[in-house]
Amino acid sequence: MEHPSGPETPLPEDRLDPELSMPPGLRFARGMGIFLIVFTTFFLVQTGVFIAHCRTVTPALQDLALSDLLQDPGLVDAMQQQSTNGTAIAKASLWSGLSALLLLVLLVRQWVGPHLGRFLGLRRPTWRAALTWSGVFILVAAAQEGLSHLFPVFTTDFMAQVVRTANDPVMLVLGIGVLPALFEEALVRGLLYGSLRQIADEHLAVALSAGTFTLMHMQYPAPILLLVLMLGVVLGYARSRTGSIWVPVGLHMLNNLVSLAIA
Repeated sequence: MEHPSGPETPLPEDRLDPELSMPPGLRFARGMGIFLIVFTTFFLVQTGVFIAHCRTVTPALQDLALSDLLQDPGLVDAMQQQSTNGTAIAKASLWSGLSALLLLVLLVRQWVGPHLGRFLGLRRPTWRAALTWSGVFILVAAAQEGLSHLFPVFTTDFMAQVVRTANDPVMLVLGIGVLPALFEEALVRGLLYGSLRQIADEHLAVALSAGTFTLMHMQYPAPILLLVLMLGVVLGYARSRTGSIWVPVGLHMLNNLVSLAIA
């Protein structure tokens, strides 16, 4: 294991850094403050891009001033109509994920300085650890696929609708397959997990980060969210046991790309 089950203790070189010499509770609070800033930025950019798309494809909204646009009931109707549109979702996901990811790296770098790699788990995993957790993830994903065939409640056509209505394959792959994996893992298994480990043991940090990951996918019905939670737990332990965020990033990206391919 790369990480002990108890809260992380500072490395010897960390004690030379005034910021990382702060009490664990204050480090946790600082990390959560950055988390809220990044998530708020992500939400605002995503909403802004989505509204801009709705305005572009709805003639009745195109000539309205911004203040009038936001008050027009037609905007709500347009957003509902575009809620499963692949082009709209891919664009909103790509630009919000990219801008929030850059902000996250900038703020965490400003906070922890040379300890950025350790805090976010940017180290390279061993091949054995990566293959082990890849195998675990594939087994869980296969079990979920079997579950969805046995019980229709665990199926959804959301991704099929997204793929069917997308008109730019490159944007679809980047916005749905690649950027969400990079941003969500950096946010949840990087920043959030790293902040939680200042005050919590491995298992609680994995559980809370998996719960947060699930809440970020509220576009799915409750039964599907249970499957998302299971994958979140596996990705969390992949992060904690390998000490590397790149394992969950790779597995998350693989899951997204496969979902696009079979939709």
